[in-house]
Amino acid sequence: MTRDLGEFCARFVAPLLGGGTVHVAAPVRPADFRAMCGALATLRTSEVAALRLQRAQQLVAEPDLHEPGAEELALWVALYNLLVLDHPDRSRVWARQATWRRVESAARYWLLFSRPEGFSAALANHAAVGAFLELSRRDQILSGAEGELRFVGQEIPRRRLRWTVPGALSVREETVNWWSTAHVAEVSALLQDVLWASPVTCLLRPLMAPPGYSPLEGASFLRHRAFARAVCHAWASSRHWIEIGGTVLGSLLFSLTGRPLSGPTPTSGATGAQTAGARPMLALPAPVDSAGPEDVAALVAALIHVHFLRVLELGARLGVAPTSRDRPVQMFLALPLLLPALGDVLGSPLGGAASLGFDAQVERRWIEYIDHLGELIPRSVVENLLATLVPRVVKAET
Repeated sequence: MTRDLGEFCARFVAPLLGGGTVHVAAPVRPADFRAMCGALATLRTSEVAALRLQRAQQLVAEPDLHEPGAEELALWVALYNLLVLDHPDRSRVWARQATWRRVESAARYWLLFSRPEGFSAALANHAAVGAFLELSRRDQILSGAEGELRFVGQEIPRRRLRWTVPGALSVREETVNWWSTAHVAEVSALLQDVLWASPVTCLLRPLMAPPGYSPLEGASFLRHRAFARAVCHAWASSRHWIEIGGTVLGSLLFSLTGRPLSGPTPTSGATGAQTAGARPMLALPAPVDSAGPEDVAALVAALIHVHFLRVLELGARLGVAPTSRDRPVQMFLALPLLLPALGDVLGSPLGGAASLGFDAQVERRWIEYIDHLGELIPRSVVENLLATLVPRVVKAET
């Protein structure tokens, strides 16, 4: 029997976007997908349209979302089939292994087909993928003298408790994030494809981005001021903001030069001691990208603005020193030192300080912070950026 789009949205898409309980059963077949594509017009005034708008409004106040199309439906169906493949009762289904391979292949194709073109489609994909990353699973754990038995995503069958001695067993519930738990091999391989389908999600959470991802793929979206503001605040509000900045900048430079950044730089008297057990942070292995200078400038401006936001919150100076020997992190920390060379293109975070409401104290803290970075970062790092990054940004002025 062909799958009905209304039922599929009511049982899976609407709860996913709205934060409810999603229900999965049999996998969606290509024939089901084609049939549901013919009914997409019915979603214009449905609950799903309102929920995806609400999810997008959590990121930007006035999102310009297009009506759901076949590409977005393909993403929903692929996410649904991932949960089917990872279902704890899958082994009880009488199906040949070739059938599950077809389900996996279809999910991979749909994820590839759903990759967005344009900010509106990317924002709609993030509404689904962002909600998918937040999915939680409630397990029940049965503890006894022989150990523990976990019932994944389901209640303990009553037959397990029927003939037990009172007090011999204990039951507890545990809620876990589905994305972060262990998965079957097919699903683990498809998780990276899920992230590839949502460049907005990768830009907001660069530490989760898949291998080969470049922030330049979503850099053009930063031309939307509301979205750029959301990205800057997402990076700055994380307690891993230094690692995020180093990861984004390291991947950006790899995209521009084709040379990876890894490992600590030679010690310098100004860098301080590295924390015990700290490992050098590797930049994302992004491919070389032929992005325009405006995209490079947008990313660099966002990274510099993260520094300024941390200074406003008085949380920057305390967290700088411990990881300052990692090469990508050093380059991220050195970005405010490039403002004399980039100011004509990017402007200053202070802008017109009087018109923005920044007082002299904020300006003084910003100047002190830059002076602190000048003492912390080796001059060779700044000169490297002046030779490799600044020319790619200054072109944006012409």
